[in-house]
Amino acid sequence: MTATLPTDIFRLILGHLEADDIRVCRYVCKEFLELSNLRSVWDALLQKAIQRNIPIPGLNQKLIESLSAKELEISLHKAITLRNNWTSASPTLKRSISLNAPPQHRIVSVQFVPGDDHRWLISLSMSQPRSFVLHCWDLQTSTCIARRSIRHFAGMALNKTSIEGGIVAIMNPHIEILGLDHEATDPDNGFKTLATYPEDSQTHGMHLFSGSSLVTRDNNGRLTLWDMKNHMKIDIRNPELPLSTPLVDILVTKDLILALRLSTLELYALPDLSTSASVPNMVINPIYVYKFPWRVDNGVMTIRQRPGTRRFNDICVVLRYGSYYPWAINLLHHYEIRPNRFFLNDGPINTGNLPYQFPPVLQETIASPVRLHAISDLAVGPYGTILWTDSHTEDYFNHADRGQRLAGRFSGFVEGDNDEIELSDQIATTRAESVYAYQEEDSWVRIALDERDGKIALGRDDGKISVLEFI
Repeated sequence: MTATLPTDIFRLILGHLEADDIRVCRYVCKEFLELSNLRSVWDALLQKAIQRNIPIPGLNQKLIESLSAKELEISLHKAITLRNNWTSASPTLKRSISLNAPPQHRIVSVQFVPGDDHRWLISLSMSQPRSFVLHCWDLQTSTCIARRSIRHFAGMALNKTSIEGGIVAIMNPHIEILGLDHEATDPDNGFKTLATYPEDSQTHGMHLFSGSSLVTRDNNGRLTLWDMKNHMKIDIRNPELPLSTPLVDILVTKDLILALRLSTLELYALPDLSTSASVPNMVINPIYVYKFPWRVDNGVMTIRQRPGTRRFNDICVVLRYGSYYPWAINLLHHYEIRPNRFFLNDGPINTGNLPYQFPPVLQETIASPVRLHAISDLAVGPYGTILWTDSHTEDYFNHADRGQRLAGRFSGFVEGDNDEIELSDQIATTRAESVYAYQEEDSWVRIALDERDGKIALGRDDGKISVLEFI
């Protein structure tokens, strides 16, 4: 028998317990068994996990509000199990999928298609002489569902925010927006062209596809933002740099652009595109420029996922510098760009009213050695995972002249992150927290990360792709 307390009191008590403790309470008495099966109990626990910034895998386009008590319990169990496995020193591999591109091809890009189920993977492979093939893979069946050969390849970008307006944009040599034809039985007909934009003789490359926005590069290196919805384009230009300065990565939101180049990080304010469509040849210049101490060899950026709704979320920037002196190439530099608490939401974004605090904060440096001429890659997830490949294999083999490691580090959401940060001359240098895989050869050339569902894709120089699942 339980103490004679109101049911609501017991429900509140259960809300302070962990999921495993509630399952144990089921064996106490019938009343606790009934309480432990209440939807409100598991909904509260799942919301608590979301507030801790733990992603919920396997929802398959279902809304949390539509889930039953049992489905909520299962979803919470998957989320906690994945987080514990994902952040452990040696995460346990649950499933491995092998995909094969055409023979004699080399993988040059692998990316998970955004969406609620993350069941598709896009890969681009290249052979010599210069020939490219684009694939879309169904990870549930491990089969290719769409394939297209690209004769005049000049660039590709996966739609980062939505697949409704197309999955991928390619230059072949004109711009094509591609979607999937779900009724096609032959993979060669699996891609369908949703839109085509006439070839611009100046357009030479593509850097971003997000919603209705494209970022392209011309023959001189000039960057252009195309808004397909409002039929306008904006030149993105830093007058202090040569036009030919390469772009490493770029983020575009409705308010701003953040461009990562070889030596600078540039913030641009975006005008209201709906009211600026009539302005011809619009050019925007950066409102803030941060100069890095060394040349950037590789870098990735992502907007951090945070509980609640904010106009601006933290931005994570992870770099590998190309300098061998003072050995910066053997360190990953993790920067955080935090929202400006003093930003005036009613005012325009400009030099005097920046939405973010600058300069970026160097959060930590991570030991990640690479051999001379070795290939390494980076990926960053919105929930805090930093993933990379490097040459640190001495711990696993009796030699150090070859081999690769797939390692990661998790930097989770902590209450109070928005508090003012005191900068220090002493930056913490740390190391990988998790090692997901390692091998005695040097064949991994590209990686992709699906942090929510615990998946990693590894593209190889022989055209093979391995998809690792940790739940």
